[in-house]
Amino acid sequence: MKSRVKFLKVLFLSALATTGFAQDRTVRLMTYNILNYRNTTSYCTGSNNNSSNKEDALATIVQAVEPHLVVLNEIGSNPNNLTYLLNNSFNTGSTTHWSMAQHTHNGFSSLVNGVVYRNDIFGITNHWTITKDANNNNLTRLIDVVRFYYKDALLQGNSDTATFVIIAAHFKAGNTTSDESDRAKEAQAIIDWVDAHNEDNILLMGDLNTYSSNETGFQTLVAGNTFRFEDPATSIGNWHNNSSYASLHTQSTRTSGTCHSGGGLDDRFDMILCSEALTEGDERITYSPNTYIVVGNDGNHFNNAVNSGTNYSVGSATLSALYLLSDHLPVIADFDIEGQTLGFTSNDPQWSLPNPMPQAYVFNNEEGATLKLYSLSGQLLWSTTQQHAMLPTVSTGVYVLKKESDHTISSARISIQ
Repeated sequence: MKSRVKFLKVLFLSALATTGFAQDRTVRLMTYNILNYRNTTSYCTGSNNNSSNKEDALATIVQAVEPHLVVLNEIGSNPNNLTYLLNNSFNTGSTTHWSMAQHTHNGFSSLVNGVVYRNDIFGITNHWTITKDANNNNLTRLIDVVRFYYKDALLQGNSDTATFVIIAAHFKAGNTTSDESDRAKEAQAIIDWVDAHNEDNILLMGDLNTYSSNETGFQTLVAGNTFRFEDPATSIGNWHNNSSYASLHTQSTRTSGTCHSGGGLDDRFDMILCSEALTEGDERITYSPNTYIVVGNDGNHFNNAVNSGTNYSVGSATLSALYLLSDHLPVIADFDIEGQTLGFTSNDPQWSLPNPMPQAYVFNNEEGATLKLYSLSGQLLWSTTQQHAMLPTVSTGVYVLKKESDHTISSARISIQ
């Protein structure tokens, strides 16, 4: 994997009277256990797990990987910790487009999740929590469920645009029978939530602490009769200490440590699982094949530290940040989002706009249509119904121009240099 991956993919189709216009893009999702961030324990302290160093390291990783949405596990339960992460690892320098979903807590766990997202690309419609198992007993940790919508540049609000649900979870750790039973209860609670809600595009992201796909909890997730998750990596098996799955192992980044677990890379704990609708592309969002990647894992460090010898899967600064920040590695996957398509019925060429739109275009509105100028984030910047109008002066960038009438809608891209 290159240290800096270009991810933006925008498709503009010609606005001819017999076709339509769609704005599509590819987005990158990332899940990452950041190891007792601002959570002090007997073995993780300010000296061996310094929060400022972790924030700087995360900023380096985010800038290199360029995700659009990030699920974080193992954040100390103080609500201020989400703000620290947002300000010190995401909205750094002149960047302001990151937001954090609301803080949630079950009242007794010392750790919470964080869901960070690009607010120029996504918005939130709902945020639920799962706290109880089927017998109404407390789960080990709260599970966040957040419903997002894609901010299509051709639409205002969140109607008629692609939506998806992120389930952020941190399952019970440990390899005892009791630990496995707790994970099974957490998995069943997730499936019960899905069965009770009418959602199609669903992703389960987080540290599942699972050693093998044969575990009851994992089978509950992937082999259900009513709903099942799919593994984009298509790697079902016994992952623990198995070199056949070396490229998917996410823990540990080190061979020894006090705060950080040792043993080298030999467990696949962190995952992104998705519903069949996402693998099949049934509901306007599709998993992009072969994009499921464990960042910093080159497949050649089984039972070894990620920075041992050579590792060219990421840049040296990113590799150092991964080693410093956590004993886990982040997982990423890309998804293609189908933008709104604006079809129109008239075959009369007068209803077409030139695409791309020339600068200083004069709009001749003899048909009583409305001309609207949008930013790529969907913000309406200008609208007119005048018979003759000059496009307004705007900042350098790319915009979407829409022409609406009783007959049809046409759209075009305009690039201001």
